[in-house]
Amino acid sequence: MGNGKGWWIGAVLATAMLFAGAAFAQGVKVAVVDVNKILNESEAGKAAKKKIEARYEELKKKVEEKQEEAKKLKDEIDKQKIILGKDKLKEKEDALNARIAELRQMTQDAEKEMQTRQGELTQDVLKTIKVQMDKVVAQEKIDLVLDQAQGGVVHFNPALDITSRVQELVNKEKAGGK
Repeated sequence: MGNGKGWWIGAVLATAMLFAGAAFAQGVKVAVVDVNKILNESEAGKAAKKKIEARYEELKKKVEEKQEEAKKLKDEIDKQKIILGKDKLKEKEDALNARIAELRQMTQDAEKEMQTRQGELTQDVLKTIKVQMDKVVAQEKIDLVLDQAQGGVVHFNPALDITSRVQELVNKEKAGGK
């Protein structure tokens, strides 16, 4: 008999937890945000993108200058191949190979720098987005925010989307930080 009574109490507790969970779920306020949209369309995101593009152009110009130097040296070697002695030709070819190695290293360094800078600037904007999103969450008493860009959201009521409100606050902070 004691065994049957324990089962019955367990069933009552499980039912009570089910109803309590359903009641709690009804009170949960959910919102959706598109962080990628804010990254791409906010003033802070656009400013970060401009910085990255400007640095990219600087690095690209330096690499192109080195490429031009290497090309000139190769053309010079090709024109003078017959005239130059073996030693002089070897010396110029070694110089060309050194320039090519330097160019490869410069290109790798530039790519690494661009990845690092892009990551840093993106993180700065994401921090701003997080701060502003936290403000909206506190004001609206939101319990759960889903990021549409992460792919977990299949459908949502547009009224739940706080992207524009967060982006507006990010833009205001950018304007205030000038």
